[in-house]
Amino acid sequence: MNHPLASPRARRWAAAAALLLVCLAGGAAVLAFRDELWAILTSQAARHQFIGWVQSKGIWGILVFLALQILQVVVAVLPGEPVELMAGALFGPVGGLLICLAGILLGSMFIYAAMKLLGAKAVPAQAFHKYRFLQDEQRARRALYLLFFLPGTPKDMLTYIGPFLPVKPGEFFFICTLARIPSVVTSTVAGSSLADGGLLVPIVIFVVMGALGLVCLYGEQRILDWLHRRKET
Repeated sequence: MNHPLASPRARRWAAAAALLLVCLAGGAAVLAFRDELWAILTSQAARHQFIGWVQSKGIWGILVFLALQILQVVVAVLPGEPVELMAGALFGPVGGLLICLAGILLGSMFIYAAMKLLGAKAVPAQAFHKYRFLQDEQRARRALYLLFFLPGTPKDMLTYIGPFLPVKPGEFFFICTLARIPSVVTSTVAGSSLADGGLLVPIVIFVVMGALGLVCLYGEQRILDWLHRRKET
């Protein structure tokens, strides 16, 4: 008797269903708790209350937050900075960094496995064209590191094309996790300082990272053109 997921078609449908369920669950959670999430992002009292609630749950609080970070990676349209700020506020700069990196790694692994089952047809053709320089096996790793390192680049969206690049899975996960450390650690430091009532450090970090993000955002096409030229040389 054949297993119900033995055929490639069945596995693709299962992966698509799993990905859709996660995205729907994330969207429903954001809608259901939108007021609470907004309060956490804008109110010092609400942040302290949320920090107390998570910390009172012990290991379960950590697992809930880890699930939130995984969800943010899978639902790529959700911004990562608020989650990283909360991680810093809850667990400190180092603890927040470790939890965020664990969530990023697990979320990336889930996306990678799902997209591998779905196949390249599930990725828009323009995405492959836009990042076609990543098909160069000799330069793919360095280009990937640069894209994941620079602020303002669609890091989580890049994970969706990971299975179709000439990079081994272990190398891909290592690059996409390691390259994010500078960005994540600045957010966790800012979140920790914000939770303690300090405003100077978060403001400086937000201004610097915001400026860098805008430069990279508006200069994205130039960066991509430069990477394309390097591929052709």
